[in-house]
Amino acid sequence: MKKIMTFVLVVLSFTYSFGAMKAPDFELKDDSGKVVKLSNLKDSIIVLNFWATTCHSCKKELPELEKLYQQYKDKVKFYAVVIDTDDIQKIKKVKNEIGFTFPVLIGNYQVTEKYRIIGTPITYIIGKDNTIIKIFIGPQPIEKFKEVIDKQLNKGV
Repeated sequence: MKKIMTFVLVVLSFTYSFGAMKAPDFELKDDSGKVVKLSNLKDSIIVLNFWATTCHSCKKELPELEKLYQQYKDKVKFYAVVIDTDDIQKIKKVKNEIGFTFPVLIGNYQVTEKYRIIGTPITYIIGKDNTIIKIFIGPQPIEKFKEVIDKQLNKGV
């Protein structure tokens, strides 16, 4: 049992790097009813965090991502894709309880399939050309996100 748990923890904490894999396009409504389409966000670095309202790790990670959002909001677009409910009132209540302000997108079956979401939290960092730069599976220290974001911001400078 201990070996299985160790394996699961290693897999969940593992981060993937990709060369030029395009992020799957999506069209999702945010928590205010506005439609967001990934292909319209070209030329932006995007942090796309998949979360659930009942996920304890998400409730710890989202306030950390809020710190990054406050630091980078003029340079990077942040979205939290909720995958376990489409109840706007519940989403806003949980968002307020957790304490983050960046936009929530209402996920659906198609987007969870396209992004291969097997649990939460999973965070994608997407480059300006809509390629996947990094995928973080499971909760991560804020420094790991910051390192990838800074590298992308400094690219071509």
